Amino acid sequence: MEEEHRNLDFTPDEMQKKLLILFILERMEFPLTDVSLSEIVVANPSWINYMDFRDALFLLTESRLIRRKSHASDTLFTITQNGRDCLTHFYTKIPASIREEITSYAKENRQQFKRNQEYTYDYFKNSDASHTLVLKIRDQAAGDNLLEIRIKTPTRASAVRTASKWKEKAASVYEMLYNMTEGE
Repeated sequence: MEEEHRNLDFTPDEMQKKLLILFILERMEFPLTDVSLSEIVVANPSWINYMDFRDALFLLTESRLIRRKSHASDTLFTITQNGRDCLTHFYTKIPASIREEITSYAKENRQQFKRNQEYTYDYFKNSDASHTLVLKIRDQAAGDNLLEIRIKTPTRASAVRTASKWKEKAASVYEMLYNMTEGE
């Protein structure tokens, strides 16, 4: 029992850093990949430095205030109910100006992060020197793919060109394909 409570004995500064991460996850409103969460922190170093962020993320996961879920090549982080309860009681420990910045940042960037996590691609070289491009639309909540398209391209350059358009076109491609199946 003592070991379980040890992780919750934070100094005031450590507590603020952990609350800040909980607040980011709560404001973004969907699970974030490790890459996305790191991007947010790196883009906003006045909130928390990267090394402190890594330490706090580990401790929040260990104390079960954040859930870490691995799926395929991604690691997703989401705030737990205990994390929400903790945040509800102590969010005022985060300066109001930083809370406002995080809220504003989340509103402005939420859809971009969601798209980056849901619309993914990969490509690889085939034995005949062509490339296969794999375009995906992922359902982050369920942890599986809604759509996966494999396209064989003659060159790496053509695979890269096609992939670069995927994030902006994925939703309309999915909608078109979905509408085609609805007509059956």
